[in-house]
Amino acid sequence: MKKASLFKRLALCMAFQAAALPALAQTAAPAEPAEPQRASRYASVVVDAANGNMIYGRDEDKQLRPASTTKVMTAYLTFEALKNGTLRLDQELTVSRRAASQERTNLAMMRTNTYKDKKTGKRRTETRQVITKITVENALKGMLVHSANDAAVVLAEAIGGSVEGFADKMNATAERLGMDDSHFMNPNGLPHTRQFTTVSDMAKLSVAVIKDFPEYYHFFGNRTFSYNGVSYRNYNNLLGSYDGVDGLKTGFIRVSGFNLTASAERDGQRIVAVVFGADNPAQRKADMTVLLDYGFAVLGSQPKPPLPVNQNDPADTSEDPEEENAPGFQDTGHVRSLPDRSTFASGLNAHYNIKASYTPPQNITPKETLLLPAPAPEKDLPERKPEPLYIPRSPSVRGREI
Repeated sequence: MKKASLFKRLALCMAFQAAALPALAQTAAPAEPAEPQRASRYASVVVDAANGNMIYGRDEDKQLRPASTTKVMTAYLTFEALKNGTLRLDQELTVSRRAASQERTNLAMMRTNTYKDKKTGKRRTETRQVITKITVENALKGMLVHSANDAAVVLAEAIGGSVEGFADKMNATAERLGMDDSHFMNPNGLPHTRQFTTVSDMAKLSVAVIKDFPEYYHFFGNRTFSYNGVSYRNYNNLLGSYDGVDGLKTGFIRVSGFNLTASAERDGQRIVAVVFGADNPAQRKADMTVLLDYGFAVLGSQPKPPLPVNQNDPADTSEDPEEENAPGFQDTGHVRSLPDRSTFASGLNAHYNIKASYTPPQNITPKETLLLPAPAPEKDLPERKPEPLYIPRSPSVRGREI
């Protein structure tokens, strides 16, 4: 009787555990990020950098303005030139008038002085170029830390011969990397009606930089940079505050909102996340933090607290204010009609020979739609025609872009 009672109790216990397992598994699965209301220009994506699998996507195929995340492509082509010996880090490059004249943010290669004419007594304004040479290394740091538009054009002209020639190289590289929904017209992301990309394509590019040029990827992680007596701080304030974030790029023009592509590594696992169209830097940082947390949770990494503020970073002494007053035009992104949408990884498959499908973890379904009002009707974009970089009509306009 005692043995029968014992067996009965064991059987009941095992039955209870078996019934409870599905509920426990469901409870352990990380919850998807909440989707708060955002502007129509908003999109985001999270990708496993090891295989290109998309962990999370919100309007990931919407064509939007990249702003200064364009400089990730400029950096890719610069790293390529360094790797094949076309450029050297210590090589001095000539700064053209066109490059030096780029609007903020910049390395102040042009200076405007106001003086009193001795003959007439009238006040006159004179603008002259004060920097005519810059090394490849300083141009890279200026472009990736301070988001210098002039430095980006210097590199573009050195590699492509001209801005238009460099744009052709950008588009050829985008096609090779499977960035099918992107088109570039300039190297720095200043406003252009035919310059666009998607968060999905920007994630592909970010993964490609990390995989193809690990020896140069550290340039994206510099938090400060000093040049010509001025100290600059990186606009990516997740560097040094989010454990594991080690690089990539911010971007902002009025039409794009606040963009960011970021990569982080924890416990040997790397993810890339992209946010386009945030309303301000604080919202961009908050959304990116949620996406990175979710990505690591899906991959099984344990959460970690924010890093303490590093008080040793030098103050930014540049004349460029915080992200504001960017030049641009009023426009919105639009969603391409993709009835037979392929998976995110398919675009990377040809380049890295990785699997082209994604099987989500149990109880997790990646988002496929944006929970916002219906987007504006799709617009046909005209074919590319060479034309000069965006230059404000009046030199008194102090717009900027980062």
